[in-house]
Amino acid sequence: MTHRVVRRAFGLAALVALAGSIAGCLEPETALVAAFTLSPSEGTSPLVVHVDASGSYAKDGAIATYEWNFGDGDVATGVAADHTYTTDSEHAFPVTLAVTDDRGRQAEATAVVTVFPAELPPPGPTVEFVWPFHFDAIAEDAANPNDEYFTLQNTGSEAVDMTGWSVSNEHGDTFEFPDGFTLAPEAVVTIHSGAGANSEGILYWNASEPMWNNTSDIGVLYDDIRDIVDVYAYGSC
Repeated sequence: MTHRVVRRAFGLAALVALAGSIAGCLEPETALVAAFTLSPSEGTSPLVVHVDASGSYAKDGAIATYEWNFGDGDVATGVAADHTYTTDSEHAFPVTLAVTDDRGRQAEATAVVTVFPAELPPPGPTVEFVWPFHFDAIAEDAANPNDEYFTLQNTGSEAVDMTGWSVSNEHGDTFEFPDGFTLAPEAVVTIHSGAGANSEGILYWNASEPMWNNTSDIGVLYDDIRDIVDVYAYGSC
């Protein structure tokens, strides 16, 4: 009888020890959880992203450190952080959170931020000076003002309303485009210094004297808000 009791007591102790051993070996990873939110998860450069790891927890302890790696060479610490991403091409950045608790256990979580290149402003009107720029009329300029002229072309793909546009020379003399004048894509317009009847591809300055210096001058094309669209400079050696 005594022998059987001893065997039963020994068996119970062994089972308790075995259970403890198994519990230690199979301690659940969820005892420490790294979790975070990020906002926004995508956007255009420069993109400011906020990360927050307040959702992380240690089941039977406390989290001691929060370490962030933003995937672009920058790091940070703390429960929450802000980070700015800049890129000139579309890029996916891995954001990694590593947490360590007061027992030395570690856990990680990763998410991805997608950053797109900065949006370029729509291209402005593409009207420019083209050849010929005939600044020296045959014979005397004053006697042949319509042989003094310059040429512009719309090199873009959309028509340009040139109402309010102008061209000035180096001395400040200014030609103003007539209201409603539109230059079609690839179309060319020639502006003569003298007088005449305007048409779709020919305009007249109606100047009383030559507008372009035969030695050197600068033509500046302005849009309707006085932004410079193109410049043409010439000079003779």
